[in-house]
Formats: sequence, C-alpha cells, structure tokens
Amino acid sequence: MGTRVKPQQVPLLFAIVVLPITFLGAVYYPWTSLAPIRWLQVLVLVNPLVYMCEGFRLGLTRDASHMPIWAIYVGMITFAVVLSWVGIDGFRRRVLG
Repeated sequence: MGTRVKPQQVPLLFAIVVLPITFLGAVYYPWTSLAPIRWLQVLVLVNPLVYMCEGFRLGLTRDASHMPIWAIYVGMITFAVVLSWVGIDGFRRRVLG
C-alpha cells in the first residue's frame, strides 16, 4: 500500500486501513467465532491478516478452533502473489513513471 499512497497521506492510511485490518484480522479472536455473524465472517476473508493469524493459531494451539488448514494455505499463497504484484507494480510506477 505504501507504493500506492502519497507520502503526505500515510497518517490517513493508518486510520482508514491499518486499524480496521487489525481489529477485523482475527488477531484477538478465532475466525470461527464470527459464525453467529455470518456476513462479517465472510467479509473478513478479504483481509490477508486473517490467514496469517489463523495459521499462527493452528501452529500454536492444536485444540483451538481455527480455519481449515487448506483454506489458510490457499489464502496466504493467493495474497502473497496478489500483494507482491501490486507492490512491484506500484514501485515500478513510482520509480520509473
């Protein structure tokens, strides 16, 4: 995101992007605990932090409820590819354009 935002707008980036990503990223609770609010459980799947936190939760606590392991891997690989492409493209535009 840093390659897409002007340097003057970085503080705004924290308020609008970083805080919601953190609180909706399954950092403080397991993703499965959002089951009663199904629309929110589905919506947070666009947050890459969910997959990382669920992967850590799986590795550290075997008996805790977590997302299926295949979904964690698919999400992490997908976001790694997409965000790498977005970052490299933004860097090229900023440096070469």
